[in-house]
Amino acid sequence: MTDQRHRIKLNIKHGSVRHSIFLELPANSSEVLKVQHLMDKMVEMFEIPLECQKIVHKGKTLKDPGDILSEIGVRDGATIMLLGKKPDPQEDKEMKKLLDIEKDVEKNEKRLSDVTYELDGIHRGYINDDLKLPALNQLKKRLGGTSETFMKQLESLDALRFEESNKGGRGKRKTIVDRIQVLLDRCDGLMSGLKDQIAREQEKS
Repeated sequence: MTDQRHRIKLNIKHGSVRHSIFLELPANSSEVLKVQHLMDKMVEMFEIPLECQKIVHKGKTLKDPGDILSEIGVRDGATIMLLGKKPDPQEDKEMKKLLDIEKDVEKNEKRLSDVTYELDGIHRGYINDDLKLPALNQLKKRLGGTSETFMKQLESLDALRFEESNKGGRGKRKTIVDRIQVLLDRCDGLMSGLKDQIAREQEKS
C-alpha cells in the first residue's frame, strides 16, 4: 500500500481544465508531503507565483505551507481547485511604474514639508526683515514647482492600465491618488497664505 505521506495522486482543477498530478518525495526522504510541496508543484506546472495562488480543498483554502496534507484530509485521489493566474508581463511593468511613482510622491512630499518648515521659520521671525520678501518669493517658486510635480504624478497615475481583476494594483493607485489630492490641498492653502504675506511685505517696502 502506498504511503500517502510521501506519494499521492491529485486531481487539479484550474479554470475549465483538469490535470492529474503526482506529488512525491524521494524514497529516502525523512519529510512528509505538506502544503508547501503542493504550492511548489503549482509554481512548476502553471508558473503561478506563491503569492498569486489560492489552493482550495473541499471549500477550505490551504494557507499554511507547513500543514501536512494527510492530516488536513488531502488524500490520494483528492480534487484540488487552483485559483490564480500567471503574471501578465504588461501588468508587472505597470506595477513597477506605480511603485516608482509612489517613491517620487514621497520625495515630493518631503519637498513640501521643507517649504512648510522654512515658512514657519519666517513666521517665527528667524530671518531679518530685509530678507523676508526674497525668501518668501523663493518659497513661492518652490511651492509652485512642488504643486506642478504632484499634478504630473496624477497624470502618470491616470495613464496606468490595470485589469479589472487586478484589485491590488487598482487599489494601490487609488490610495496614491487620494494622498496626492490631500497634498495638493496643502499646497493650495500654503500658496494662498504665501501670496497674502508677500503682498503685505511689498506694501512695507
